[in-house]
Amino acid sequence: MEQSYVYEQEQYEEGITFKKIGYFFKKGWLRMVIYALVLALLTTVIAVPIKVFYKSEPLAQTSIEFIYDGVEEGLAPDGSSLDTNNIISPTVIAAAVESAELSGIITDISALREHMRVEDVESKEYADLVAAAANGDATAINTLRTYENYPTRFTIIISEPKTLGLSDDQAKTLLNKIVSCYYDDFQARFSVNKMFASGIYNLSDNEQTEFFDMYDLYNEMLSSMRTYLKDISAKNPTFVSTKNSTTFNQLLSELTTLESSYDMFNAFITANNVWRDRNIAVNALDVKVKTLKIRVDSQKAKTENLKVQIENFKPNTQQNESVGGSVTVTATYPDSYYDLQEQLTAEYEELRIIQNQYEDAQLRLTNLGEPPEDTGMYPPTDAAFISAALAQIKSLESTSKDLTERVNATVTDFYDTTFISSSVRQVLPPQVTRRSSSLNLLVIYVAAVIAGLLAAALVTGIKISKANSAKAAQENAEQESAEQQPEIVEEQSDVKSQNKTGKK
Repeated sequence: MEQSYVYEQEQYEEGITFKKIGYFFKKGWLRMVIYALVLALLTTVIAVPIKVFYKSEPLAQTSIEFIYDGVEEGLAPDGSSLDTNNIISPTVIAAAVESAELSGIITDISALREHMRVEDVESKEYADLVAAAANGDATAINTLRTYENYPTRFTIIISEPKTLGLSDDQAKTLLNKIVSCYYDDFQARFSVNKMFASGIYNLSDNEQTEFFDMYDLYNEMLSSMRTYLKDISAKNPTFVSTKNSTTFNQLLSELTTLESSYDMFNAFITANNVWRDRNIAVNALDVKVKTLKIRVDSQKAKTENLKVQIENFKPNTQQNESVGGSVTVTATYPDSYYDLQEQLTAEYEELRIIQNQYEDAQLRLTNLGEPPEDTGMYPPTDAAFISAALAQIKSLESTSKDLTERVNATVTDFYDTTFISSSVRQVLPPQVTRRSSSLNLLVIYVAAVIAGLLAAALVTGIKISKANSAKAAQENAEQESAEQQPEIVEEQSDVKSQNKTGKK
């Protein structure tokens, strides 16, 4: 490895030249190879055992995947943020331990949970973007700046199951039970079991409740049901419930028929001025009219306030000049502007409903009129009218209850079949393995080789520098010796001349 660096006299050239570089590698290539091989060998001796044995983590793991609409945006089926901690919640783990019949081994659920974690699995799209960005892809780099990565696949891990007293088979069984129990928890958490109360359709049994109050309450509930059915039908207009053999549009059609029947009932009790007890009803109706008037005024003020907010929005304008010289002005509004527009529409609808109720209450109060002056009390309504009204409302209550229960069942079936039942699936069977250190051997080897090359280059450079310095010093000494030689010769000549003169 050691070489003799013999200086050869050459014409001196300033700076780095190809000849100097070639001379450098000629003198140092063998050293570079040897240093690189030595450091690579040291890396093998040191890094490989660390990779294989150091911090190697025994674990049991399985993977699940969410496949419903919205999960790619980090959302749960109900629109809230997806919380993957629920996969290993104490409730799920406790149910899984009991189902796996491991209660005798796992006595502390919190201790088991400390050994568990849920890890994200990067999507292929995100991994490809990162790889492309690492290779200098400008489009991938720009995309990653604003890219929001929401994984859809997650790995459930039990770290060091043997320290918990679990064999490999028991750990696998427990993971399967955790997935199964999480399915149940997921369905219970996000299924819609009951949207509308059906047990409320029994007000006719209370003799103190007026027919008009029944109509108002039932009509309001049916109106809410109509709004909901329209929204859910828009999500999937072709959905057919296997439980009821019906669609949302069919339910809407039945609801329209039922609302018409309620309107006929309202027309009957209004035309015949049917009251169970007018003397009690008049006071309650008077209070209702005043209350509804306050609500109407408040709702009008709310809509006016929203209108002012919308009018005060200043759009962002941008001028674009075309080739012909004409200027086009584009106005854009922030999202909050459109949110206010939607809110105003909803408030106008609420105002319409309240105003209709107010006008109906006024009409009923007018129809009641004043009690006879001689008694100051209202006479009772004809019993035949009360019987007819009671028969009508009871029939409507029965129909309403049946329709509400079918709507609830259809909605539940919709969510179960569309979102819940196929929303989570197990994509990796349980396995027990060891996770070694995350050291990247390729990177370490490359770094070791580079370090060897640099070290060899440094040593070569130092040796060449020393050889050149020694040669330069030798040259200087020879030059000084050459300069001193004529003086010695001259001195010797003078001595000889003096000796000759003396002899004479």
